[in-house]
Amino acid sequence: MASHNLDQIKYDISLTIIGGTGLYHISDSPALNSVLSLVEVIPIVETPFGETSSPIYIYKTTKTSNPVYIAFLARHGLDHQYSPTSVPYQANISAIKRMKCNNIIAFSSVGSLKSDCKPTDFILPDQIIDLTKGLRPHSFLNELGLVGHISFGDPFSHPLREYLHSHNSSDPVIESLHVGGILFCMEGPQFSTRAESLMYIKMGGEDAKCINMSCVPESKLAKELEINYQMVCMVTDYDSWRLTDKPVDIQEVVKNLKQNSIKAKQMIFNIVQNIETLSASVGTPLKNNTFNSISIKNIDSVKTNNKYLNDEQKLKLDFIFPEW
Repeated sequence: MASHNLDQIKYDISLTIIGGTGLYHISDSPALNSVLSLVEVIPIVETPFGETSSPIYIYKTTKTSNPVYIAFLARHGLDHQYSPTSVPYQANISAIKRMKCNNIIAFSSVGSLKSDCKPTDFILPDQIIDLTKGLRPHSFLNELGLVGHISFGDPFSHPLREYLHSHNSSDPVIESLHVGGILFCMEGPQFSTRAESLMYIKMGGEDAKCINMSCVPESKLAKELEINYQMVCMVTDYDSWRLTDKPVDIQEVVKNLKQNSIKAKQMIFNIVQNIETLSASVGTPLKNNTFNSISIKNIDSVKTNNKYLNDEQKLKLDFIFPEW
């Protein structure tokens, strides 16, 4: 696989959209085609952390006062060939970082843990409970000689969430958009048992909103690379906690995917309509956050004089933080 030199991109990418289950393309939307023009398709990128899960599609806006550039990446691959556990999260997030993109809006199908969060509703969670099992590489800062402890108390970007909420409120495209609450992330690929589903509700109480299989480590890796990240959760089912219903199965999920995909593209259209205010609204609040989280005695020589890092590790570090 030939490696694309992402440094040769000659435009600033304001936003990357990560498509989840059921959202593999945005070029098939007539509405989006009326406001976006495809500029480039970057083939699957070979990063020091492996290959990205899909090509990266670069679009520019056509109805704004100046062109704004947006990228799209399919989390599970164009053919949904990657399970939640096997998604190359590090490759995806590192490639987005290398493109110097500061904002990610990530769509994901979820099961609802609350009666009023109905199938085809959307949720903008503000918290995560991690139920994954350590099978996925979940950090760029977990190697000998490069140990970092980022703050993850607020796993999602508050200003990015407010940006999405405010523009949907003023020009609503998602009729039932729930803001805040806990997103549980489980390992999968099996769905929850009834006992597990009921336990999640007890764990989260009134704030328990939904559950998926892909928020971790995606959100953690984005935070480590100082990227504003917000997941948009698209409800497909009620998980398995409603004892009078059959437990969730793939047929139930699939029947709501098409409607959710249509609504996701409507939401993206709304984002594109307001994209010129994104940078000013969200900013770069995480800038230098990771460098200041590195635990090493000689912080001024993270790469050059670090006797613990081999050449491969230095290559990885240079790919995600060349400024160091």
